[in-house]
Amino acid sequence: MENTLKRPYLEPKKWQTGHGTVRTPNSFGICNYRREEHVTCTYRLRDLIDLLHADAPLAADSLATDCRHVDQGLLSVGLKIHCLDDGQQFDQLVAALGGAANVLEVNYYKDARASLCLVMPAVGNANSAIHLIEGLERCIGSPIFNNRNIQLQVCSPGRLSARGAALLGIGFYLGSDTLRRYTQADLRTTFEAHFNHPRGIRLVLYDAEGDFDREFAWWNAQGVIEPELPFENTRTDLLIGSGSRLDIQNVNLLATLLIHSEYNGYWRSLGEQFILEMESLLSRHILSGLLDAPWVRERWAQIGDDDQFFAALLELVAYAYGESARVKQRRFLLFGTWRDIPARAPSGILDEMQSLLSKYRRLLERQSHLVY
Repeated sequence: MENTLKRPYLEPKKWQTGHGTVRTPNSFGICNYRREEHVTCTYRLRDLIDLLHADAPLAADSLATDCRHVDQGLLSVGLKIHCLDDGQQFDQLVAALGGAANVLEVNYYKDARASLCLVMPAVGNANSAIHLIEGLERCIGSPIFNNRNIQLQVCSPGRLSARGAALLGIGFYLGSDTLRRYTQADLRTTFEAHFNHPRGIRLVLYDAEGDFDREFAWWNAQGVIEPELPFENTRTDLLIGSGSRLDIQNVNLLATLLIHSEYNGYWRSLGEQFILEMESLLSRHILSGLLDAPWVRERWAQIGDDDQFFAALLELVAYAYGESARVKQRRFLLFGTWRDIPARAPSGILDEMQSLLSKYRRLLERQSHLVY
């Protein structure tokens, strides 16, 4: 089947948000809102791309061409940027997009420690998400990737089951190129105990039924490319913290395999196969019990679930750090200096998880040609 989805950027003409908000362009191409409740993103991606052109023309040009292209049936990607310092580096950008009142203050949700949370319009693929962040870095003159003062949140369409959320969180952690330690403060948000949408202290979060862009292609079970996602307004988000390019790619791959397995998408069979292999990996390392912890807060959450989840997360962290310490080698170099050199154990869980992700990335790339 010929792929007709890769095309120059076209802003969707109209869509229905999760709160019944209709957004339509006026004669000047600027979108107006009539809203029943606050929306989280009140500017167009086109506006942001235009701003990026001055400082990051290559990233802007790439976004203009590919930002709505769905790559190999992978899910679209949303991003939120939580800034833990004073956020002054974003002042000019926010002003150019419409000012703090219109861009930031409409969004109540953010990291509990953050001065601001900048919500990005969704894009069709992980590479566009990476180019968007790279363009922002040049625009604001400050790093976003691997910056301890910037916490990234990756948003994927569709709500995963509790077990799917556990696999997403564990897979992200073990597959990352950065080992992290956590405190509960790292996972607290302004929706921790929200009246309508409490999310608790979690690594994986469900959406709060906000505005949602469905106009990205979905590869259905028959290999037919449908023009929009099958989800009305649901997402599964992951707080990756101080994140990297690889983190975004891995979360996108994991979310695609898991969502397709639960919602009968084109990659359902591959997703089910991945789940079996990941469960086997955890079983070999005596970590299967982690999947029973409440990795995402559900409506019927019980008192103590936050602590139960965090205990499971700390067990995973301790196991990963323990393995990392076991496989380190110390080598004596010239002039009496020492250097720690990490050595991968062939049976180590970190190496196994990264190999598993690489394997399924290759399988997905190979099998995607059946649809193209």
